[in-house]
Amino acid sequence: MAKRNRRKIIITTIFYILVFLPLISFLAWVFTPRKPMNILIMDKTVLTQEGQEHQSFNWILKNLKFTRPDKHFYDIAEDYKGFFPKENEKFEINDFYNWSSVELDSLANNLDMAYYTDSYGMYYNEWYRKEWETEHSEKIYGGLDKWDLYLLRRMKEKGKLIVAEFNFFHHPTPYGIRRGMEKTFDLKWSGWTARYFDSLDTITNPELPRWVIRLYKQQNQNTWPFKQDGIVFVHENSTICILENKINLEYPVPVINTMMYAQKRFGLPETMNYPYWVDITFPVGKTNRVLSYYQIKTNFLGDSLLNKYGIPSTFPALFEHLGDYRFYYFAGDFCDNNIANRLVWFKWIDHVVKGIYPRGRYNDHVPFFWNYYIPIMKKILREEYEIIQAREKLKKDNGIDG
Repeated sequence: MAKRNRRKIIITTIFYILVFLPLISFLAWVFTPRKPMNILIMDKTVLTQEGQEHQSFNWILKNLKFTRPDKHFYDIAEDYKGFFPKENEKFEINDFYNWSSVELDSLANNLDMAYYTDSYGMYYNEWYRKEWETEHSEKIYGGLDKWDLYLLRRMKEKGKLIVAEFNFFHHPTPYGIRRGMEKTFDLKWSGWTARYFDSLDTITNPELPRWVIRLYKQQNQNTWPFKQDGIVFVHENSTICILENKINLEYPVPVINTMMYAQKRFGLPETMNYPYWVDITFPVGKTNRVLSYYQIKTNFLGDSLLNKYGIPSTFPALFEHLGDYRFYYFAGDFCDNNIANRLVWFKWIDHVVKGIYPRGRYNDHVPFFWNYYIPIMKKILREEYEIIQAREKLKKDNGIDG
């Protein structure tokens, strides 16, 4: 009898936990005050109105109840600058083209934050869904321009928060604009990008870019010997280097290792798989601190191949500026996570879910989103909001309007 009663108590307890904890979490989200922030989201690579390249950032904004200055939530399909897909293969472009310096100065003054999530752009085959969609084709729109450079320099001068990530320095941004961005933020791109693919077999993996296959064959006597998973390195001069799992690699996917300081401050894990595009970028001088770095775990053959092409096996993943303005650079496509909205209305949900996804499959973005991207963005946003609140209080105390 006692055993039966104990079992009944356990089942009842589990039932109430499953029913009431989600309700408490939802109600806590509902009654959390909205936090207005004026945020520029720049996304020049938007294939659908779901906006995957900035989707996960919008998820965090809504979950933490950061809103537009009018206290409405940011609309993923409308509240950004860049490329706007429409029906029947039509599109609109809304950026800073032909804005005056006066207009950009005013914008820089009014913004609290700028986040450049993807500057790669849209291309003919990709947009018009041609048969060779993963082959290089003519650019429709993309790359940073002189208006982006002017705006971000003004935001830097005003001490505003700037976050940028993968493809910030790369093609199709003109060389002069890239050098301007590098000098502005004291970073230097090596020319190399890389990505893990869960299969290098050209028959079984349709997502393997045709241009990678074509260029590698041109450089290697028309051969493509790869069948396993592995990492593809691409230089801006079109050089291709490929490390294959079990042949060149001891561990197939790049690993993000985080410094102890950053683990404690941002709540980041010590190690994290990262299976998508990364760039090899280094700090210039001492104004940027490296918080996390990538590690490519190679064997002897892999070391030899990396040395041949001058590719390091460890390189920075996350930078934080030290000094007079707030700047973070993510040397990876961190914001590109296809995350459903069904959990966005639950407070503290990230603490629950990240325990369910400690690492995941090599090509799985979900663990990265919950364990790495959310903690870093939550900390960045909350710190900035505290700065804004303190600034507004100071103005009020000194009798300053606006």
